[in-house]
Amino acid sequence: MSFIGSIVTLRSLALVLLLPPLLWHSTTRNTPAVILITWLVLMNIKGIVDTSVWGGADFDEQWHGYVWCDFMVRLQVGANIGVSCAVANIAYNLHVILKANDVLPDAKSGRKLFVDLCFCLLIPFLVMLGLYFVQVYRYGIFQYNGCQPILTPTWATVLFYTMWMPLCSLVGFVYALLLLRVFYKKRKDVRDILHCTNSGLNLSRFARLLTFCLCIILIMFPFSLYSFISELEYVDGGYDFGLLATSPTRSEVLFEPSTPSYDTWLYITMSYLVFLIFGLGSDAVKLYAKCARALGAGVILDRLNRYLRNNSNSRMSRLTKQFLSKQTHSDFYTGTMSDSSGMHGDIKTVQTTPTNFVIDYRLPQDFKRQERRRRKGAMVADVIQGHHAVSFEDMMKSVNDEIDFSQPVDTSPFTEVAYSEISAFDKSVKEVDETISLESGSTRNEK
Repeated sequence: MSFIGSIVTLRSLALVLLLPPLLWHSTTRNTPAVILITWLVLMNIKGIVDTSVWGGADFDEQWHGYVWCDFMVRLQVGANIGVSCAVANIAYNLHVILKANDVLPDAKSGRKLFVDLCFCLLIPFLVMLGLYFVQVYRYGIFQYNGCQPILTPTWATVLFYTMWMPLCSLVGFVYALLLLRVFYKKRKDVRDILHCTNSGLNLSRFARLLTFCLCIILIMFPFSLYSFISELEYVDGGYDFGLLATSPTRSEVLFEPSTPSYDTWLYITMSYLVFLIFGLGSDAVKLYAKCARALGAGVILDRLNRYLRNNSNSRMSRLTKQFLSKQTHSDFYTGTMSDSSGMHGDIKTVQTTPTNFVIDYRLPQDFKRQERRRRKGAMVADVIQGHHAVSFEDMMKSVNDEIDFSQPVDTSPFTEVAYSEISAFDKSVKEVDETISLESGSTRNEK
């Protein structure tokens, strides 16, 4: 494929890929993004025409571009500055949202629309008007690049045109730095801020806009600075508008051979970047699906969704089996602690990590309860084995110690005791009662 064919193909594909993000941002009323994408669409259309008509060796014998070039050279001047203004506006809006110092105006309000339009279009529109005061030729037609403005190399060109692109890029760069600073300070609360400020953004949309701003600014700011410094080298002589306005060249068209300028690749790169950031998100995918169903491709989408879902489930199943086959019980327990509770202890299973750090989940009151049960267990064992006699009052006292009536009663110690243990305890209590009865009878007989 020839060089001209490659440029036309890249620009045509970029033009098609810009349409879905343009439609999506139009529905969300994101005015700066809509204006920026519109500039890119216009520049891709201009690039396709320029390369197709004036890309050959006989470009100077082709159409002179009357009316078309008169209009497009002004649009190109506006786009060179308008892209930087739109990106600066996006960074400014994100910074205001994230600071959350004031109540945000409604996205559908006229005030918000007016501010965005002034931010994005005021300076480009004034620069397009000021182009009249610095034009030497009606316009120039360059090989591969097509219609281009031809300006006088004086300080007036710097004032009316050259300085505005790096200046707007610098504003966007400053707001991007402020945005990153606020984002870092409030990174834990970004999701809540986006929800509470009624900005219409979620975390995914905010991240895409932030990434887009940073990428475009990192592209535009160095190029605008380089262009500004390069054009300053050609500034010489004084400016006389009267002499310039009466010059016969102001109605002539200049033809010059050249190579593709840097802005050819600049706008192509930004166009693909817009699609990669905004055209592959979940919102854009839903928009594609909606358009496809409107065109009658719903059956194909349903089959594709079923295939992807089944494929995803089978893949997850295989990964799960592989994961479980590699895991053993020793990965989570050391095996040194018992997994069951004893008779008198509500000792909870103590988990350990693979690095053998013991994680004890018992509370302080658990230790006290365990100690009281141990004392009670020793007392019952002594009664059963006949080591010494325990009075009924001592037994009831131990029960009273077990239950603290000043706090809510925890029934878990009683519900955790096995039935056989309760039977043994009842039997020991009966033996104590019989012992007390025998002692009382013998005392009466002695009297």
